[in-house]
Amino acid sequence: MEVILKEDYPALGFVGDKVSVKRGFARNYLIPKGIAVEASGRSERMIKHLFAAINKKRMRLRSEAQQTADSIAKLSLEFSLKVGEKGKVFGAITSRDLEAGLKARGYEIDRRRIRLPDIIKQPGSYKASVKLHPEVEVEIPVEVKAEYVVEKSKEGAEDAAEGKRKSRKKAPKDNDSEKGDEAPQEPLPEDS
Repeated sequence: MEVILKEDYPALGFVGDKVSVKRGFARNYLIPKGIAVEASGRSERMIKHLFAAINKKRMRLRSEAQQTADSIAKLSLEFSLKVGEKGKVFGAITSRDLEAGLKARGYEIDRRRIRLPDIIKQPGSYKASVKLHPEVEVEIPVEVKAEYVVEKSKEGAEDAAEGKRKSRKKAPKDNDSEKGDEAPQEPLPEDS
């Protein structure tokens, strides 16, 4: 089903774009929320009349996006990945992490607008692109540093566990002392 967007929608497009979506998504979500209208002859004529207002809104959004892009271009995001002593990396840096990093600096940008060439799994320097508007895209340098973590080796862990087992076995069991700790029991009276 084809719809015309009345608002920007990150996964689909921007104001005035004609996009093809599944019928249920259009009828149950986009149209009732006022995000889009069905692309029919009547709605296309209506959109043409409203296109001047949409175009004005698009230009305003473009200038706002350009201002945001100019300020974001000055940023550099830094992250750290935990790395084991054998060089094994724990975790990865994704668009969600970049979204959180931008949010911490006061920029409210949806993660779906952030593009990484691939999920970052190694320390180094990378570039991420942020598409703020169809005509405005900015690249952000991302620096990933290694945070070395001291791992307990399996042998060390096994030795520690073995030491605990040995200490339990070495503890003297004095049966007399255990009996002395218990309260003396009296025989129960028998019912006759």
